[in-house]
Amino acid sequence: MVNHVSQVLAATEGLRFPIVIKANIGGSGAGIEKFDSLEQVQEAVANNQVDFGIDHTALVQEFIPARGGYITRVETLGGKYLYGIRVYTNGESFNLCPADICQTTTGQELVRNACALDAPKNGLRVEAFTPSDEIIANIEAIVQASKIDVGGIEYIIDDRDGEVLYYDINALSNFVADAINVIGFNPHEKLVDFIEQEITAVNAKEETYSI
Repeated sequence: MVNHVSQVLAATEGLRFPIVIKANIGGSGAGIEKFDSLEQVQEAVANNQVDFGIDHTALVQEFIPARGGYITRVETLGGKYLYGIRVYTNGESFNLCPADICQTTTGQELVRNACALDAPKNGLRVEAFTPSDEIIANIEAIVQASKIDVGGIEYIIDDRDGEVLYYDINALSNFVADAINVIGFNPHEKLVDFIEQEITAVNAKEETYSI
């Protein structure tokens, strides 16, 4: 983690190229730059072309090649597994938001507001996927320890060594576009059910305290 351009080169020591430098606060792949060589980093530093984001903090890390060309996102609700999807990318975009995906792996078009505008350029495809019991247990442990009621966790399998890396923890859910055609049900309905259960539980406690 760095917060000044003068720290960037030192932060690359010991890392395998390519690397990425990404703003600490971004979202949807904003502020992420890939560098294939130390020379490219040196040029960016010399020209002060490193994006530190709104909190002036950036992360310097190795670029992880995704085994199979996909990442996996798991949505959770109430600390439990809700569904999983594989997101296939063209390798050029860091915006893997599930709400921005326009087609399945079979080419079926998905319904979302911006699809007609950017479907040709974002190159993202999606399919339903259920991770292993071990991975689901790990993800549930993360969200329960973090007290995340509804959220999504993304992981990638490093193609260099097969290690599973949980790289993104979101305390909110951008449910996949056109969910019924992808995962077979509407997660928004389950979210509403969960909220109703939480409200009922809170009301019951208040009634108990008022007696």
